[in-house]
Amino acid sequence: MTSSSPKPNLCAKCQAEITDIGPPPRKRRIELTAAADDKSDDESTAAAPDDESSHSEFDDPVRSTDLHKFENSETGFFRDLANIYARFGLHSYNSRKGTNFQLSRVDKYINYGVFSYSLTFEATDPADGSCFTFQARVLRDDNVKGSYYRIMTEGCRIKPQIPGTREKIHRWEFDPEVYKDTLPDWYPDDALLLPSNDQFHQVGATCSFIFLPPLSFSFSLFVFIFALSQVQDSDILENDWLKLYADLAMYTLKEADMSLFESWLPLEISKVVVQTFEYVKSKEKLKAGNAIFYFSFKNLNAPPHGLCQDHRVIIRRTTDGLPGHACLDFKSCTGHNIFKASSV
Repeated sequence: MTSSSPKPNLCAKCQAEITDIGPPPRKRRIELTAAADDKSDDESTAAAPDDESSHSEFDDPVRSTDLHKFENSETGFFRDLANIYARFGLHSYNSRKGTNFQLSRVDKYINYGVFSYSLTFEATDPADGSCFTFQARVLRDDNVKGSYYRIMTEGCRIKPQIPGTREKIHRWEFDPEVYKDTLPDWYPDDALLLPSNDQFHQVGATCSFIFLPPLSFSFSLFVFIFALSQVQDSDILENDWLKLYADLAMYTLKEADMSLFESWLPLEISKVVVQTFEYVKSKEKLKAGNAIFYFSFKNLNAPPHGLCQDHRVIIRRTTDGLPGHACLDFKSCTGHNIFKASSV
């Protein structure tokens, strides 16, 4: 990798590791490390008043009691929550930018209200090992008609180095008419045997109205439903965000339990079926902004009070066209009982 002046937006650790081609000159390495250390000290000194001030780096009022900074070795419920929410926020960024950043660690989060989180975390590009600091805002709701869990992103961005140059994070503006529909039931066994996945199916009914002669008429009402498509195993492996969706589904099942999330992992995805309500070619359906996913998976591990079992979860993905906005609704078709009877 060719060395140059420190790249903007890189985290302090990555800045410190930039070296010239060949064995790095010792003096250059020391200078960069010292500069990175100085910068880190400056950032930590400057961050304190920002965290305590009336407005945070997310442009929202914040109190010090709303802020949680993680220790490196910290584990537990809130670490699990922050990690899974940061992964979802980062997924929205990767989907929008065509990148493949992977979460490294969550540094802190600000809790606005009960279910609103603004997170700051580090993510790495596996292609070149570069590391960036990201900011994301994630919301959740578990009181949704026809769903028992909803999680939303309002945006994810690389943390700006120059104040005032940040990418704006937009609030969700919910339209009750758009989000009033309940999630469907699990598809029938013969649904995947329907005709070509690239064709829609026309479901119709003829309605007749007869009044006093000569007033009578009839009309036909048609609804277009696109066929379900089973995702190929190769596509599941290629699109690692499908594993994230399965992890999110598993997290929703065990969230009330205080055991570490990793004690329920890994998951084995047996089948994913996708359905859209807009014309999308089969090979593009995974990228559709609005789609329903039918996940079949099994948790291969469980804490002593948990069960290893098969799960079927319906996930509806909805977008509203604003950058970084994505909404997932979850519905379990196997119930919430993933615990042994003695612990329920």
